[in-house]
Amino acid sequence: MFRLALRTLRFRKGGFAASFIALFFGAAIVMACGGLMETGIRDAVPPQRLAGTPLVVASSQSYLERARVDAALTARIAAVPGVAKAVPDVTFPLSPLRDGAPVAGGEVSGHAWASAELTPYSLKEGTAPTGDGTVVLDEGVAAATGQGVGGTLDVAVGGKKQAFRVTGVASAASDNRAAFFTDADATRLHGKSGKVDAIAVLPSDGTSVADLQERLTAVIGDSELAVLAGDDRGRAEADGAVGGGDDLIALSAVFGGLAVMVAMFVVAGTLGLSVQQRHREMALLRAIGSTPGQLRRMILGETIVVAVLATALAYPLNLVLGEWLLEQLATAGVTSEAIAFRQGFIPVAAGVGISLLSATIAAFVAGRGAALTRPTEALAEASLQVKWFSWVRLTFALICLAGGTALSIVTALVMSGPVAASTAGPTAMLWASGLALLSPGITRVIIAVLRWPVRAVTGLSGYLAVMNSDARRVRVAGAITPVMLATGLATALIYLQTTSAGGGSGFADDLTADAAVTSQTGGVPLDLVSRIEGREGVGAVSALVDSTAVFRSGEDDDDSATALGVNGEGVQGTLGISPTSGSFADLTGSTVALTTDRAGALGYALGDNVQLRMGDGANVDARLVALYAGSGEETLLLPADLVAKHTTTGLASQILVGASEGTSEAALLTALRGLTSSDQDLRVGDRASLVSSGGGGGGEQTGAWVNYLLVGMILAYTVISLVNTLVIATGERRREFALQRLIGATHGQILRMVGVEAVLISLGGILLGALVSAMTLVPFAYAVYDSPWPSGPLWIYLAVIGGASGLTLLSTVLSTTYVLRTPPVEAAATIG
Repeated sequence: MFRLALRTLRFRKGGFAASFIALFFGAAIVMACGGLMETGIRDAVPPQRLAGTPLVVASSQSYLERARVDAALTARIAAVPGVAKAVPDVTFPLSPLRDGAPVAGGEVSGHAWASAELTPYSLKEGTAPTGDGTVVLDEGVAAATGQGVGGTLDVAVGGKKQAFRVTGVASAASDNRAAFFTDADATRLHGKSGKVDAIAVLPSDGTSVADLQERLTAVIGDSELAVLAGDDRGRAEADGAVGGGDDLIALSAVFGGLAVMVAMFVVAGTLGLSVQQRHREMALLRAIGSTPGQLRRMILGETIVVAVLATALAYPLNLVLGEWLLEQLATAGVTSEAIAFRQGFIPVAAGVGISLLSATIAAFVAGRGAALTRPTEALAEASLQVKWFSWVRLTFALICLAGGTALSIVTALVMSGPVAASTAGPTAMLWASGLALLSPGITRVIIAVLRWPVRAVTGLSGYLAVMNSDARRVRVAGAITPVMLATGLATALIYLQTTSAGGGSGFADDLTADAAVTSQTGGVPLDLVSRIEGREGVGAVSALVDSTAVFRSGEDDDDSATALGVNGEGVQGTLGISPTSGSFADLTGSTVALTTDRAGALGYALGDNVQLRMGDGANVDARLVALYAGSGEETLLLPADLVAKHTTTGLASQILVGASEGTSEAALLTALRGLTSSDQDLRVGDRASLVSSGGGGGGEQTGAWVNYLLVGMILAYTVISLVNTLVIATGERRREFALQRLIGATHGQILRMVGVEAVLISLGGILLGALVSAMTLVPFAYAVYDSPWPSGPLWIYLAVIGGASGLTLLSTVLSTTYVLRTPPVEAAATIG
């Protein structure tokens, strides 16, 4: 029977092509998500600038900001037997300027010339920097800035413009976009006295790297530091690279799980429909003596051949897709750009296994009915399938619906805030699965409800369409299911994001500032606040320094929050937050303000010391001086200079300015632009641009973009399955259309009939999709802000149902037009 299965592939190209497409894209998406998860688990960061040194001493912890190393440790490391040289390394961001504007190509990293050998770099022309105000450029930076030996390079570093004379141009095996200064200039520009970012270790000749790594670990004796080797060395180069794969693991797990469910659903539906349309063929084989077992083996053989071919060809696509997704996620800030894509055997095996398992189960279930049906019954049922109910089917449907209901209740009553979104994907898929299993029965009800309106509007074509759909309701249900899946998932997943964004009470909702000063090169110096204060028309000023902090109280150190550095005197006039007790004016030195909810949950009262771990890993005890409400319990306010001291750049993301009483916004903007006109790097924005930027909550836009990207990928696969299914279903009716034409029906009449059928299918799918999305969104909206209505524009839903209806109609009409090209006598003679 296996040889027979191979031969049948030649004569069932359409059905097998549809199955191949579903398996091919499903396997590629599942393998790519698995690759992203393995990438997060391995957290591999291949070294670039530190590739020339076998060992690097750096922080062992994962922090948002760069954690530094005590510079005095360099001498201790150099004294360890087997160490030829210990080289301290500092890194600081800078932006090359041309005519006062940033040079295209992005940020450049600055270092001391002593660390150039760690790549290694070699001078291509000129000399090393030998005095204050001199620099050696990477050849890529030199080309981008147009500055060679003897030229003057303007840079923005530390929020200030400075000029350096170029003494040399260096080259390396890879372009790291670096600039090298004298040790004194590098220390000054780094701005972290007594600290370095890492210490590179060069072993002496004949020394084992592994043995030296063990000796150094013993000598250092600090759990906060690690001696890095191999790919781990790259972690010392990139901010946030250590443990940067955690978010990637969580994201790939959520969307990978959803992709697996969708892939299994689509593959099972496509293969099931492909096998169902061959009932007449199966019946004839049974009539000439084939046993049920032989038919099942033939169907399984055909399916395995197609599945193996599809998954094998999906492997190259999955590599491209996985690397592209990682690049997009890194660009959006979800993970470090330094993390390298890694995919081993397990994700590939998982993708292949899921695809083969889905295909095999679908083929077995679909083939079982055809194989066990009596030949005479099968011949009659082949043209008009009416049997669909079984107790097994009903049992699984009830399990899915019960599971979906349980998740809906848990979401609404147990969970709160955006975390409730974690149950959304499973809820939608369980409801979709349960409704799909019962869809033939539900379809009968839908047709009965729509029968008279459709016939009244569309006349004879509608009459034929309704009669056809009622008689073929099992096959129509198979076409309704992908429409339900596409509209239900699209509506649920997109509105989950808009509701989550709309339900959070962020700072952008409360802002009272009228203007903001930002920088083109990454940050604004804190001393600009004092320059703005007291100017005519200025009522309040506050810097915004974004970072994170972890509450160190108790045994759980995972209680993290957003740390927002502000100027206490200007908080009320810019952020629009009022204290419920205490005073924001006391936010100086080591102090903190918390929301009332967070303070109550942690047991803090005014005057208590709040133990924090800052973004760079440093421990700070801050006195609680104010409580406030309305800005989210995950945010705490600290003095701007305190937060800046524990960030990588030491700069503010922006400075908010509120107008004084009687000063118009236009007058304020004019005054601020006059103040900053001498610095082309600074930009002054009005309130509209300020609110659109979200104040201190820019991460929400990044998260939304990432979610839309991954959801769009899954929905694109769902749309492919929708078109796939409709084309198969239409191609199956070749003989039916031929008989209608032989008794006098015209092309136009048939096309109008299938057009009305497509409308019925669309309406049925939209109604069931609305139920799926409602059972997902209503509990989520209730969990987010105690309302049954999700937030988001209506046009999104209209676009979803309009797109699904258009695809359904277009796929049906075009495939019918193609089928009608075959002469009716020839088509009627074919075996369906």
